[in-house]
Amino acid sequence: MKQISERVQLLNEQSANNDGKYVLYWMQMFKRTTHNHALNFAIEQANERRLPLVVYEGLKFYYPWASDRFHTYILEGVEEKRRAFEKLGIKYVFYLQKNEQSPKQIVAEIAKDAVLIVTDDFPCFIIPKHNQAIVKRAKIPIYAVDSNGVIPMSRFEKEEFAARTIRPKITRLLPDYFVKFKEEKIIVKAGNLKVDCPDTEVNAKNIHDLVGQCAIDHSVKASGIYHGGTANGRKRLKNFVEKILPEYDTSRNKPDIDGSSRLSSYLHFGFLSPLEIAFAVQDADAPPAAKEAYLEELIVRRELSYNLTRHNPKYDSIEALPDWVQKTMREHVNDERPEIFSLEELEFGKTYDELWNASQREMILTGEMHNYVRMLWGKLVIQWTRNYEEAFAVLEHLNNKYCLDGRNPNSYAGILWCFGKHDRPWMERPIFGKMRYMTTGSTGRKFDSKKYIEWTKSLEENSALPEIKGRS
Repeated sequence: MKQISERVQLLNEQSANNDGKYVLYWMQMFKRTTHNHALNFAIEQANERRLPLVVYEGLKFYYPWASDRFHTYILEGVEEKRRAFEKLGIKYVFYLQKNEQSPKQIVAEIAKDAVLIVTDDFPCFIIPKHNQAIVKRAKIPIYAVDSNGVIPMSRFEKEEFAARTIRPKITRLLPDYFVKFKEEKIIVKAGNLKVDCPDTEVNAKNIHDLVGQCAIDHSVKASGIYHGGTANGRKRLKNFVEKILPEYDTSRNKPDIDGSSRLSSYLHFGFLSPLEIAFAVQDADAPPAAKEAYLEELIVRRELSYNLTRHNPKYDSIEALPDWVQKTMREHVNDERPEIFSLEELEFGKTYDELWNASQREMILTGEMHNYVRMLWGKLVIQWTRNYEEAFAVLEHLNNKYCLDGRNPNSYAGILWCFGKHDRPWMERPIFGKMRYMTTGSTGRKFDSKKYIEWTKSLEENSALPEIKGRS
């Protein structure tokens, strides 16, 4: 790989196909038509060559934790992109691969008529492997573009230890990047350009049927509360900056009210850009303390997590934890656990802790979990499983199976934080050693926990959780 600019890497050393009919942008994670550095770069490449641009987006059935929930959320953003790209003069192709009989290796096939490929640089989950695979198959230049954060990931040359180490660097760099985004315009319109590729028609009426035809996990139902697409993301953003942001610095830690942004899934799937959100927050009519509180999370904390997954190849295991945590875990690995719950009991909220069960209910039934209870959720699993490795595996599985913002750098950083990542040593105690400890009692007293628990039970009325054996 060769870094050719702050946001662009050249992944191979192939020559451009001078007989190509178009430039190809393989849209994987930045599922938006504005504030998209990868799309802008692809347009620039097409304009330099006086060629049209083709945007390809695919959805396969065999990605880890594939389910109705994630498929539906992604498909809800397809129709609006198709309309937007048509207005821009860009050819958009979406292909839903339903099962083993569906055609495969679509990107490599489309690339045969392309001059070069532009794709998304996302430092987590399956995307790095996707990019490695296309490098082996395509015989043209492949560029990966970073449109993940306000500041390019390349500006941080190593893994940062904590928020306190990355914050001053972000503060210094921010004036250079927190600037208005310039949208590039295509010169050569795609018009009726033909692309040798299956194209799936997606609209609001057929999404349910399309999802039902896919060989995925149908037990994880689509969220009835959160819906995908940039339009839905902007609707939530507008509600947030107008009604919630003014009191965000005090409301964000209250799961019993609608006091948080609930924008993380739109960020994860790329329907919204962090830059667009940051400008909306900056321009909002809200107190400085509220804006600062949110921008700290959106920029400092979020970009710390992307820094982790970029520079630490062990980000999806407890091997990513710092030395002091490794030491304290070795010293307490054999500590007796008060009670061990099976994965099934944890998954369906069958513990003795009503607040924990409520957080799990929220996640299963809506696809979200409030960040404040998510910390307690992770901490208690550490003491309810046989060892630290099992605790991490349970948290990763449950988070990635149900949460719309799962499979993201923020998710992995959040899980690792429960074990001490990006944190400091605390008073030593059983099981946790010097890891920060949290209790249901102290957490629940900081908000109306009874109201939150009852709210999650109201969600359950129309969507009963599966009964499991062994515990009532």
